[in-house]
Amino acid sequence: MAKGKRLIKVLLIIFCVLLFICAVWTVFSLVGRVNADAVIPDSAIYRVSISNPVRLFDNILSHESLKEISAVPSLSPAVSVINTLREGHLAKNRLVRMAARGSVEAALLSEPQALVVVWDMGFFSPLLRIFPVFSGFFSIPNLYYVQAGKNSRFEYRLKDRTVFVGPYRNLLFISDSSAVFESRANLNTNAPLADNQFANKRGFSAIKPSSYDAALLLSPAFFSSLLSEQDADISAVLNNIDFDSAVEVGFSVQPQKFELRITASMSSRQISLSRLLENRSQVPVMAERLPASSQYATILSAGTLDELFQVTRVFAGKDFEDTVSRADGASRAILGISLDELLFSWSGKEFAIFGLEGRPHPVYAIQIGDEKKRQAVFDKAFKSIALNENVRLNLDGVRIPRIEVPEFLQSLLRRWNMFLPSPYYTVYRDYLLASESAEALLAALRAMQRNDVLPKTAAWRNIAGGRTAASAFSMYYSLDLTMPFFLRKNTVLSRFLSLYRQGLVRVSFDRKKTDISLVLVPGSGSGVNLVNTFLLETKERPSNRIYGSADDSRIFVSAGNTVVLVNAADNSINEMRGQDRLWIIPAEGVGDKNVINAWVISERGRVTLVNGDFEPAQGFPVLTGLRLSSAPVAYNGKLYLCDEDRKVHTVDANGAQNVWETAFNTPLRSPPSFMKVSAKNGTRHYAAVYPKSFFGELWLLDAEGKILPGWPAPLAKVDEDGFPVNAGISFGSPLLFVHNNSVLIAFVSQSGDLFIFDENAKEVSPFPVVLNGVFFVQPVFDGNFLWLVSSEGNLFRVSLDGEVLYQNIAGFSAKEEGYITVFDCDGDKTPEVFFTGEGNALHAYTRNFRSLEGFPLPVWGRPHFVPAQGNKKAEIFGIGMDKRLYRWQFR
Repeated sequence: MAKGKRLIKVLLIIFCVLLFICAVWTVFSLVGRVNADAVIPDSAIYRVSISNPVRLFDNILSHESLKEISAVPSLSPAVSVINTLREGHLAKNRLVRMAARGSVEAALLSEPQALVVVWDMGFFSPLLRIFPVFSGFFSIPNLYYVQAGKNSRFEYRLKDRTVFVGPYRNLLFISDSSAVFESRANLNTNAPLADNQFANKRGFSAIKPSSYDAALLLSPAFFSSLLSEQDADISAVLNNIDFDSAVEVGFSVQPQKFELRITASMSSRQISLSRLLENRSQVPVMAERLPASSQYATILSAGTLDELFQVTRVFAGKDFEDTVSRADGASRAILGISLDELLFSWSGKEFAIFGLEGRPHPVYAIQIGDEKKRQAVFDKAFKSIALNENVRLNLDGVRIPRIEVPEFLQSLLRRWNMFLPSPYYTVYRDYLLASESAEALLAALRAMQRNDVLPKTAAWRNIAGGRTAASAFSMYYSLDLTMPFFLRKNTVLSRFLSLYRQGLVRVSFDRKKTDISLVLVPGSGSGVNLVNTFLLETKERPSNRIYGSADDSRIFVSAGNTVVLVNAADNSINEMRGQDRLWIIPAEGVGDKNVINAWVISERGRVTLVNGDFEPAQGFPVLTGLRLSSAPVAYNGKLYLCDEDRKVHTVDANGAQNVWETAFNTPLRSPPSFMKVSAKNGTRHYAAVYPKSFFGELWLLDAEGKILPGWPAPLAKVDEDGFPVNAGISFGSPLLFVHNNSVLIAFVSQSGDLFIFDENAKEVSPFPVVLNGVFFVQPVFDGNFLWLVSSEGNLFRVSLDGEVLYQNIAGFSAKEEGYITVFDCDGDKTPEVFFTGEGNALHAYTRNFRSLEGFPLPVWGRPHFVPAQGNKKAEIFGIGMDKRLYRWQFR
């Protein structure tokens, strides 16, 4: 019994001692403590506040897009650090995780230029006071402890800088500036903890950092520069904006979502823009009526059309004024109605565009402010000679009128490079709905009538839940179908945002306070992974045409007077230089499939057949004395060179030269197209040629240059005086393809006349088909449809029955640098269509006008495709405008 009592007393004493130690420890951790943000100097360019670093770390690790982020070269170093921490033991240690839960403040200072990181150690802060005692018991390379009284600290010494680390009350203070480190005690720490003057003056006021995984405070100049590089229109707007305080940013990371919120107090000296900023945004009515099958939608509800025009005038410049003036003059002359009466007099404050699943044509919605006025304007317009209203169409019991624009007006507008569609339209409650597709219009109308709307779907609740629906501008997008304007530039920010296949952007105003929210949802797992990049250190920018060897182990790139050979297996790069411009193309049909052979050609006609190490074959180089009029092309073991003498010359693998027997009326600016057709009666070879001229003609020949009977076929109709009626300079090489065992040749003129001829030079009915637009790129055939892209950014799908569907690609333009091809990337025997334009973006779409996930890619011109083989997935090699060769693999 006595021993039991003594044991209880001992345990009680031990408990009291432990309790006393905990109490003393707690007192020491609380006495004199300050907020981490209190010691951040006022000269910060930007600040980062992390309320719980462990929570942020765990959320990042569980984020679905982490693997894709690591594939972006500019972002991969940060992901590598995160992966290193994940694999280490410290990140898994319970005590370390407990100690690391304290808030962290970081800042980049402008005066002096320095980085500051402050970590609140909380309950573990007393360790900071005794930690130097144990500094002599461990050794870390480049880490030294310096005793200097109150400024005693650890110094981590690198070649180019020294990082100073030391305690300050409950904080671990880190800086790469000794001056900042030594002045930490003289900062804003005199303010009581509950009344932090720094936080009131320059800290967070509109957002609460603890509500986000991380929060940032940015200087207006830094924020403006970050956004300006994304879009020229954004830059123009920001030039007319004054920031009244720092910009606050908060973001949160979840496994299947990334949320970002930006808040800033803004004003403007421009009256029209100031009125817009002073408005208080409401919930758009159209946001509640979007059909559930909407794949993308943009709603503008900042003001009336007239108010928006006045704001646009502030930053759009003289070109916008001229456009409005011409539109007003044309409206008065043709319709007898001013632009103000035609559009402004009856429209309300909401304007929307949305696209439905499986339908390439979008639906436009305009809020009707005055229905009687709208009806009067429409009646007056339809009584003019220019517009007609066709009310004959009846779909599913609904009569859908169509605004018909006469051909004479269309022809006139085409001369000004303008296209005015003939849309169907209907009125639903207080909205005018219009679309070029009656089916899309009816589908939208039926969905609204049934209240089958987007806000009722789980996908919408996931991306839009938890945030106010009030907005002056909102954009719900899916990169499967549309690319928002802020992703058109190839920047670090845009590359990060483009990793997310779906997003929702909202902009709202509340008495000069602007609030921007962005919610991003990762992709479903398809798309592409970045495998590798190769920096090509050439003096000139590489050509936008790259090629691959027969076994796909080598990639050939031309760059001015240099040709580059990239070995995809070991990542080695070889170069070959010349005095003149050089081309390098695969030597198709030369040697075995597994042997690397390529033609290297100079613009003066010097030809060299090389292997995979740039070693010339016996008998090469060969001097031809030609002046090339177009790029060279290889086919069936020979190299074909078009000369200014209007002839086509050939060189074979033995160095033997020959000349086609057919000479053309003008030098060829595009090389011949070739095709091989195997049949029971033998193999036939075809070559198609377009000599560029106003009197356009197509030529069909065999591979030896002998013209076939009935050719050439004229492209231009002539009048009775012999002058061309629909003449015009066209571009590119004709398309040869086989359909239903028939050899066909297709060609599109610059003005949009799409021709198809059979082997006997007869036009195939119902062609020619007239497409609206200007074309610099010839079509491709996917087995069922012809695909084309216009300079206005429209992707056309044309069936051999003459049916035409198209979809506009925002921010896209295809001229002479454009390229289009088809490739089956998923092995389902149905090719996808890939195309590039003038910008640094490779787009990819399915037959149903759905963009492939992960696209567009930062590539221009002709990429090289590697088909899937066995377990190896299909790949893409493409050249970027940043002189990098990119390699992606389809998932």
